This record gives sequence, structure tokens and C-alpha cells, in this order.
Amino acid sequence: MPGKLKIVVSDFHLGAGPPDIHDNPLEDFVADEAFARFLETIRAESDRDGKEVELIINGDFFEFLQVPAVDEFDPQRPYPPEAYYDSSQAASIKRLNLIVAGHSLVFDAMADFIQVEAPRRRLTLIKGNHDVNLYWPGVKQRLREVLGATGRRASMLLFAERYVSREGIYVEHGHQYAERLNRWHNFDDPRDWGNPDQLFYPAGSQFVIDFFNFVERDRAWADSLKPLTALAWYSLQWDFSFAARMLLMLARHAPTTRLGGKGGTSNSLDALCRQLGDDIACQDLSDRYHAFLDFRRDFHTRIGQLLVPVSSPPGMFVWPTPPADESAAEIARTEIEEIQASMRRVAGRLAAAEGARVIVFGHTHRPGLETLEDGATLINCGSWQWLGGYDSTDAQAWRELFGRPDWPRPRHRLTYAHIDYDEQDSPQAQLLDFAWPQERSMAGEQFALRRMLDQFRRKLGGVGKR
Repeated sequence: MPGKLKIVVSDFHLGAGPPDIHDNPLEDFVADEAFARFLETIRAESDRDGKEVELIINGDFFEFLQVPAVDEFDPQRPYPPEAYYDSSQAASIKRLNLIVAGHSLVFDAMADFIQVEAPRRRLTLIKGNHDVNLYWPGVKQRLREVLGATGRRASMLLFAERYVSREGIYVEHGHQYAERLNRWHNFDDPRDWGNPDQLFYPAGSQFVIDFFNFVERDRAWADSLKPLTALAWYSLQWDFSFAARMLLMLARHAPTTRLGGKGGTSNSLDALCRQLGDDIACQDLSDRYHAFLDFRRDFHTRIGQLLVPVSSPPGMFVWPTPPADESAAEIARTEIEEIQASMRRVAGRLAAAEGARVIVFGHTHRPGLETLEDGATLINCGSWQWLGGYDSTDAQAWRELFGRPDWPRPRHRLTYAHIDYDEQDSPQAQLLDFAWPQERSMAGEQFALRRMLDQFRRKLGGVGKR
């Protein structure tokens, strides 16, 4: 009897292309051909075994925060923040069209993947904190047109506002369980309370628009570390001036980090921000930070008052102030591990509440598989971004990046969750890596030829017209 198969990926962050970090410094996804070949492989497995397949894309598939709402897009042009802040339905559709144009191979492959005939192949999209724009009905309809998921194929494309919970699995992006900067009060309906024609952008989204969209032109890896406050700690150790810029922007976007504005704490942070914003005073801070252990300890305490509240997981108002005598890199590593521990605790609760045997998160870009106390499996799918091969806790790797901020060589780890079902219809999950050679080969040429033929047949049949 044919079975079923679930495939889960997350955090592709497709921008407006083209898929080359040299052509568009804000483009994080360069694995277009690899993903197309990946879907071809899943299709082959489905046909061979007669299995129905559901491909679940678990949030942040699109990078709406780094695609301007413009009619004529120039990937080399640094657009002002205003070009990114309009989150209306019309502006979101305009952004989606740019993403589709920049990654046509990806969308053609997804359109080819969907199949209403047996064995059926379905696609489910869950929105994340970088593609909350999927909330709009017009964006969903435009995706249906792009993927040819209309008419009798309409049921093969599903949208989930926050999570998928069925057939023994629970899949959610996970940003609601991580740092405070990236949380919504109501992610099912993420519209701005004061202006329902716009979406609410939390401090983390605003930070991407106002900070990363500019610094990433010089540091292509800058927004790859989660939580982003860990990047501030790493920066303190290896690039104090960059850390100062980042801390000032965080203070601007997250004023609640000042512990409710309590007297001396608020005044101390105000004074610190004034120092960080003055070139001469900032250089003096940097010199003393690197030269004197006692100063460094005190400085860590002050920075902790700024950073710890915004990175605190749910259930904690703030983390304890980081140990003053630890290096900034060790504090960053601790932050990253605490976010993972928070998501692990949430996964345990969800397993019990939803009766799920497999919990899948994304968001942190850190792939992993572990067994929870009740025997359920927790998987993080990781990311297919070009920096996906880095361990976010590897301080030495980040030190090398700070030493060479223009380092151009991509590293990939193309991870995904593969969920099969046994004879008792119980899900069995694996975290796998898709291996795809970067260089062109005879197999690649044959793959490209087959794709052209498939697309020709599909369009000849009137399916998936743009």
C-alpha cells in the first residue's frame, strides 16, 4: 500500500535576485539550481514508491524585508528605508513579483512539483517573521497564479497562518519562542492595530530595514547569526566600531530594553549611547575595552542591560545579566544556546498538547535533531542560505569573518526534514543533507534538459501559466 512522505525546509530568504551575492548584495539565496534538483529528486522518490508527498516550507521562504516595493528594480542601488516599510497588500504583491522574477528557476520547479494526479504532491507554506506578508489574500492569490495552483490544482497549495498540526507532526517557524525583538502579539492576524492596511513590524523587522539593508552591502554575512543580539556580542570582541553602530540602532528600535526606564539604569544607558555615537568617545571606549579587564567587565554589565531584555525568550522578563568576566564571544554563545533551550522547552509542551511525535522549527538557521523527554523528535531544518554551513556558536569562524568582511566564498548545508510513516502510521523523522555539486556536470546538463521538456509539456497543457 503506498504511503506518504513529508518534506520540511525553512529559511531560504529569497530576495529579488539575481541569485549571485556579487550582483545583489542583499540576496541571501544562491542555491536555485540545487533546490530545483532537490525537488526533482523528491518527485522521483514519489513516483518510484507511489507515495503522496507534502512539501512544507516552514517560514522565511521569502525575504520581503530586503526587497523594495518599486516598479523598476536595480539590485545595486541602495534604496532608502521608505522603500521597504510599506507592507500593504499592493506593496507586498509588488515585492513578490520581484522575487519571482529573480528566482524563476525556483518557482518553475515548485510549479512542476505540484501534482493533483496520483501520487499527489502538495505544497504548504507557513509564514515566518521575514515573510509575514503572506498574510494578505492578494499575495496568496498571486502565488497561486505563479505556481499554477488554480482550478483543479488549487487544493495542492495550502497556506498556514502560523503552524501545521496533523498526522502526528507539528511544524511552526518558531520566532514567537525566541528573542523578543521578533515577536507579534497576534501572529495569526499580524496587521497594525492603528492602520489595518499595513502589517505590524516588530523591532527586529525594523532593525533589518534600517541597519542590515545597509551594512550587508559590505558584510554579506551580517544578518545570518541568530539571535541578532549575539552578533552584537561577537562584534564587541572583534569590531568595536561595528558593535557601536549596531548597539545604537538597537537602542533606537527597542527602547523597552531600558528595563522600563528605571532611574539610574535608564540614565546610564542614555550616557552610554551618547558615548557610542561620538567618534572620539567611542574610540576611547574601544581602547579601554581591549586594554583593561575591569573596564571590560563593567562594560559587559552595561551592554547586558541593553541587549539581554530584547533577546529574552518567552517566560522570562530578562535573562540574568551575563557574567562580567566572560569574553563577549562566550556571552554570544550562551545566548544562542539559551534560545535553543527555550525552543526545546516549547517543543516539549507542544508535543504533549498536540499529540505530536515530531516537532519541526526553523528560524535559528541552526540545523539539529534531538529526542525530547517523552520520546518525541525535535528537528530544526536549518537554512539554505549561502552561509548555512556555519555553526553559529563557532567563535573562531566568526572571528575569521570579522577579519575578512568581504569574504565571498559561499558555504552551503542544504538540510531538510524527511518524515516517513511506518505501518502504524506513526511519523519517523530524519534530518538529512541534500548533496548537490556546485560545478556543472553531464548530470546537470541532463537535468536542465529534462526541466525544459517538463516545463514545455506543462505550459502546452495550459497548466501553471503566469
